Amino acid sequence: MATDLESETSTEMSVVAPSRAGTLLQRASTNFALQRASTLPTEARELRHAATMPITYDMESDRPFLCGLWKAQQLFGCLFGVALLVTCALIEVIPEYSSASKMLGIALLCGVFWVFEVIPIYITALLPLILVPLFKITSAEIISAAYWPQIQMLFIAMYLMDIALEVSHLPRRATLKLMLSVGVMRPGVLLFATMFLCWFLSMFINTVAVTLMITPFAVGLMNAAEENQRNAALESDGGSESSDVGKTLVKDIQLFSRGLMLGIAYSSTSGGIATLTGSIPNRILAGMGSIAEEVDWITWFEFALPISFCTFLVAWAMLHLRYVRGTEGLKISKDVLDAEYHELLREVGPLTRDEVLVGCLQFVQIVLLVVNPFFDSIITTKYGVTLVNDSVLAAIPSVLLFVVPSSVRPGQSVLTWPDVHDKFDFGLILLIGGGFAISAGFNESGLTEGIGTWFAGLTSSLHPFLLTLLITFIGAVCTQFFSAIAFATTVLPILKS
Repeated sequence: MATDLESETSTEMSVVAPSRAGTLLQRASTNFALQRASTLPTEARELRHAATMPITYDMESDRPFLCGLWKAQQLFGCLFGVALLVTCALIEVIPEYSSASKMLGIALLCGVFWVFEVIPIYITALLPLILVPLFKITSAEIISAAYWPQIQMLFIAMYLMDIALEVSHLPRRATLKLMLSVGVMRPGVLLFATMFLCWFLSMFINTVAVTLMITPFAVGLMNAAEENQRNAALESDGGSESSDVGKTLVKDIQLFSRGLMLGIAYSSTSGGIATLTGSIPNRILAGMGSIAEEVDWITWFEFALPISFCTFLVAWAMLHLRYVRGTEGLKISKDVLDAEYHELLREVGPLTRDEVLVGCLQFVQIVLLVVNPFFDSIITTKYGVTLVNDSVLAAIPSVLLFVVPSSVRPGQSVLTWPDVHDKFDFGLILLIGGGFAISAGFNESGLTEGIGTWFAGLTSSLHPFLLTLLITFIGAVCTQFFSAIAFATTVLPILKS
């Protein structure tokens, strides 16, 4: 399993190296079964949800509880979460704040439900809306408002651009053009080029969307390379596949395929670190009260870009040592790249004005986010209060996607509402809002002050570097076993306090 840290990466899907007889090759661009474990769904839309809910979408597992709905770990998660809620409701952890224990119980219940996927994680995000008023912590009006801070609008604006890029096939075409300009590619170069593209795209596009866009192309490329090698072996050996050299090269291709699939997942995750909108945990952090007031898109980008690039280089180096070393004789010929490009032309045709316009609008969106501080000093009230933020600037090019006419579909815009309805993951809005609601509940119940005081006393003897290292280590270990989104949604409100 390759797990995402937003991500999302995302990238929490299994990868399986393609293997089949060359004469029976099925194009991987339409066969998702070659891209993930056989127990996950094959439909692209369901595969998006499986990236964040692998337990729920594990179709072949035994589900003996609740009339075939729950697996054993889901039943355990339900009982454990409810037990924590009841225990916290009966015991006052912080005597000064009577509601703090109840809020802690609600947070723990949601965290356990997220980790064990007792119910869909998006619906778990609605539990604070139900439980916080029922436990008399704060009003429904306050907790409802917490679900929709300005970061949600930034997320929607960026996601609309993601969908436009996916619909236009621009990333796939750009990748093939780049590779064709290089010609014959060595495995190390191909791995670096593919990972770099995923890393760059994931800064501005949802990490899961990047993975689903690039993986079919990469698997198809590897399948075509293997088929080409098998055919070459047949021609050189008079119809026999028994050539030792041919077998070795085919095994090298299959080994490299595994590394390439992992490279897509890891580089997408690394790229999502660099921006506030690249991964879901970053978006959750950006909406946390005082943090949202201090950190904007460009401030985070300046801080996180070096970290993101370093993790990308480390991932590439490790994959190169594990999957590329020893395959120096392997080459991806120009014929294979040409075949993939002709397949793209057959599917979507030559470069269109739509792709150019989408690329330009994506560039405009990035520029507007970068120059946001310039607008802060221009668009203000007479008292100097800033009226424009990242969400406003990101929404401008996203709205234009619905205004610019399409050259491919006359009478329609470049991006249509049916495309948005089909590809937009509205559940993420609830999921991110659930984290904000828990944070608001912490503030209203007094749990923020209580935990903050306790945590300050606990860590007062630790150097800030050691404290940061400890928190990072705990997060890294936990997200090997649990969803990074669930971990971030549960832990970030506590750390913020």
